[in-house]
Amino acid sequence: MRRLALVVLVACGHPAAPRPPPAEKSVQVNQPGEAIELAAVLPDGYVTVVDFWSESCGACVIVGGMLAVQTAKDTGVVIRKVDVGDGDTPVAKQFDVGTLPHYNVYDRHKKLRYRLVGNECLKAPELAKQLAAE
Repeated sequence: MRRLALVVLVACGHPAAPRPPPAEKSVQVNQPGEAIELAAVLPDGYVTVVDFWSESCGACVIVGGMLAVQTAKDTGVVIRKVDVGDGDTPVAKQFDVGTLPHYNVYDRHKKLRYRLVGNECLKAPELAKQLAAE
């Protein structure tokens, strides 16, 4: 139905909605514990799941893998991984990350829409898909 509507709009002389430039699906954006400039790592036009994780967090590795698999085919969703390191690090303080796993989900306009902690992170793929469909 959506494709048909797009074809009709194009046939009527209305241009298709602009697509954002291609972005890598999943990118590690910092060194362990190092603070980051978040605006610089959120690509324009994409729903972005920021995965705050640590190599020592087994749940982070498992849930992060699930996120990657469940969003692999969603071209409007990307993942940015932030390694918070171990303990009280600059990036953990910067984003108030105390419990892992921890995800922040941003809409296409770089607005924080969801902050998920622990088991809530399992909802991230579905929430990201919903935002991408808006």
